[in-house]
Amino acid sequence: FVNEVSTLRRHMQAVHKAEYLKWATAKNFLSMLPEDTKRRRLEAASSSQRSLDNHLVPRDQVPHYSESAFRDVSIQWLIETDQPIRILQNPAFQQMINLASRANHSVKIPTLKQTRQSIIDLFKSNLCELRKRLQVRRQIL
Repeated sequence: FVNEVSTLRRHMQAVHKAEYLKWATAKNFLSMLPEDTKRRRLEAASSSQRSLDNHLVPRDQVPHYSESAFRDVSIQWLIETDQPIRILQNPAFQQMINLASRANHSVKIPTLKQTRQSIIDLFKSNLCELRKRLQVRRQIL
Protein backbone atom coordinates (compact mmCIF):
# COMPACT_ATOMS: atom_id res chain seq x y z
CA PHE A 1 0.00 0.00 0.00
CA VAL A 2 1.42 3.37 -1.05
CA ASN A 3 0.35 6.50 0.81
CA GLU A 4 1.61 9.12 -1.63
CA VAL A 5 0.75 9.28 -5.33
CA SER A 6 4.08 10.92 -6.16
CA THR A 7 5.90 8.00 -4.52
CA LEU A 8 3.88 5.56 -6.61
CA ARG A 9 4.65 7.49 -9.78
CA ARG A 10 8.37 7.48 -9.05
CA HIS A 11 8.20 3.74 -8.39
CA MET A 12 6.29 3.16 -11.63
CA GLN A 13 8.88 5.19 -13.54
CA ALA A 14 11.84 3.37 -11.96
CA VAL A 15 10.54 -0.20 -12.04
CA HIS A 16 7.54 -0.53 -14.40
CA LYS A 17 8.09 2.23 -16.96
CA ALA A 18 7.73 0.10 -20.09
CA GLU A 19 4.56 -1.64 -18.91
CA TYR A 20 3.05 1.68 -17.74
CA LEU A 21 3.74 3.44 -21.03
CA LYS A 22 2.30 0.48 -22.96
CA TRP A 23 -0.84 0.56 -20.80
CA ALA A 24 -1.15 4.36 -21.10
CA THR A 25 -0.88 4.18 -24.89
CA ALA A 26 -3.43 1.35 -25.12
CA LYS A 27 -5.93 3.20 -22.91
CA ASN A 28 -5.25 6.59 -24.55
CA PHE A 29 -4.13 7.86 -21.13
CA LEU A 30 -1.81 10.80 -20.60
CA SER A 31 1.34 9.56 -18.87
CA MET A 32 1.71 10.98 -15.38
CA LEU A 33 5.24 9.73 -14.78
CA PRO A 34 7.47 12.46 -13.29
CA GLU A 35 9.71 12.64 -16.38
CA ASP A 36 6.71 13.07 -18.70
CA THR A 37 4.96 15.71 -16.59
CA LYS A 38 8.21 17.67 -16.24
CA ARG A 39 8.79 17.51 -20.00
CA ARG A 40 5.22 18.74 -20.70
CA ARG A 41 5.65 21.63 -18.25
CA LEU A 42 8.93 22.68 -19.89
CA GLU A 43 7.40 22.46 -23.38
CA ALA A 44 4.43 24.57 -22.32
CA ALA A 45 6.68 27.16 -20.71
CA SER A 46 8.98 27.43 -23.71
CA SER A 47 6.20 27.44 -26.31
CA SER A 48 4.57 30.62 -25.05
CA GLN A 49 6.20 33.88 -24.14
CA ARG A 50 5.34 35.10 -20.68
CA SER A 51 3.60 38.41 -20.31
CA LEU A 52 3.49 41.01 -17.58
CA ASP A 53 -0.20 41.67 -18.18
CA ASN A 54 -1.26 39.42 -15.31
CA HIS A 55 1.00 41.29 -12.91
CA LEU A 56 0.00 44.82 -13.84
CA VAL A 57 -2.70 46.41 -11.77
CA PRO A 58 -4.54 49.37 -13.25
CA ARG A 59 -4.53 52.46 -11.08
CA ASP A 60 -7.66 54.46 -10.57
CA GLN A 61 -7.42 57.97 -11.91
CA VAL A 62 -7.41 60.29 -8.93
CA PRO A 63 -9.12 63.56 -9.76
CA HIS A 64 -7.26 66.77 -9.03
CA TYR A 65 -8.16 68.38 -5.75
CA SER A 66 -10.60 71.23 -5.67
CA GLU A 67 -12.74 72.51 -2.82
CA SER A 68 -15.94 71.82 -4.75
CA ALA A 69 -14.83 68.23 -5.55
CA PHE A 70 -13.92 67.65 -1.88
CA ARG A 71 -17.26 69.10 -0.76
CA ASP A 72 -19.14 66.83 -3.19
CA VAL A 73 -17.24 63.73 -2.05
CA SER A 74 -17.75 64.69 1.60
CA ILE A 75 -21.49 65.07 1.12
CA GLN A 76 -21.67 61.76 -0.74
CA TRP A 77 -19.77 60.06 2.12
CA LEU A 78 -22.06 61.64 4.73
CA ILE A 79 -25.15 60.37 2.94
CA GLU A 80 -23.88 56.87 2.10
CA THR A 81 -22.56 56.19 5.61
CA ASP A 82 -25.42 57.96 7.41
CA GLN A 83 -23.02 60.24 9.30
CA PRO A 84 -24.12 63.36 11.16
CA ILE A 85 -23.15 66.60 9.42
CA ARG A 86 -21.11 67.73 12.43
CA ILE A 87 -18.65 64.84 11.90
CA LEU A 88 -16.84 67.05 9.37
CA GLN A 89 -15.97 69.39 12.26
CA ASN A 90 -14.72 66.58 14.50
CA PRO A 91 -11.01 67.09 15.33
CA ALA A 92 -10.19 63.37 14.90
CA PHE A 93 -11.83 63.33 11.45
CA GLN A 94 -9.96 66.49 10.44
CA GLN A 95 -6.69 64.99 11.69
CA MET A 96 -7.33 61.87 9.58
CA ILE A 97 -8.05 63.97 6.46
CA ASN A 98 -4.98 66.15 7.04
CA LEU A 99 -2.77 63.08 7.44
CA ALA A 100 -4.20 61.45 4.30
CA SER A 101 -3.67 64.64 2.31
CA ARG A 102 0.09 64.33 2.87
CA ALA A 103 0.28 60.91 1.22
CA ASN A 104 2.53 60.78 -1.85
CA HIS A 105 0.36 58.51 -3.99
CA SER A 106 -2.75 57.11 -2.40
CA VAL A 107 -3.90 56.08 1.03
CA LYS A 108 -4.06 52.36 1.74
CA ILE A 109 -7.17 51.81 3.82
CA PRO A 110 -6.79 48.92 6.29
CA THR A 111 -9.00 45.87 5.89
CA LEU A 112 -11.80 45.09 8.32
CA LYS A 113 -9.68 42.35 9.90
CA GLN A 114 -6.70 44.70 10.36
CA THR A 115 -8.90 47.43 11.83
CA ARG A 116 -10.61 45.00 14.19
CA GLN A 117 -7.27 43.63 15.41
CA SER A 118 -5.89 47.15 15.95
CA ILE A 119 -8.92 48.10 18.03
CA ILE A 120 -8.59 44.93 20.13
CA ASP A 121 -4.85 45.57 20.65
CA LEU A 122 -5.52 49.18 21.66
CA PHE A 123 -8.22 48.05 24.09
CA LYS A 124 -5.91 45.47 25.70
CA SER A 125 -3.11 48.02 25.97
CA ASN A 126 -5.41 50.57 27.61
CA LEU A 127 -6.80 47.92 29.96
CA CYS A 128 -3.28 46.91 31.08
CA GLU A 129 -2.36 50.56 31.61
CA LEU A 130 -5.52 51.09 33.68
CA ARG A 131 -4.73 48.03 35.81
CA LYS A 132 -1.25 49.39 36.52
CA ARG A 133 -2.67 52.75 37.55
CA LEU A 134 -5.32 51.23 39.79
CA GLN A 135 -3.02 48.73 41.42
CA VAL A 136 -2.74 49.52 45.12
CA ARG A 137 -0.13 47.98 47.33
CA ARG A 138 -1.31 46.79 50.69
CA GLN A 139 0.91 47.50 53.62
CA ILE A 140 1.09 45.01 56.43
CA LEU A 141 1.02 46.67 59.82
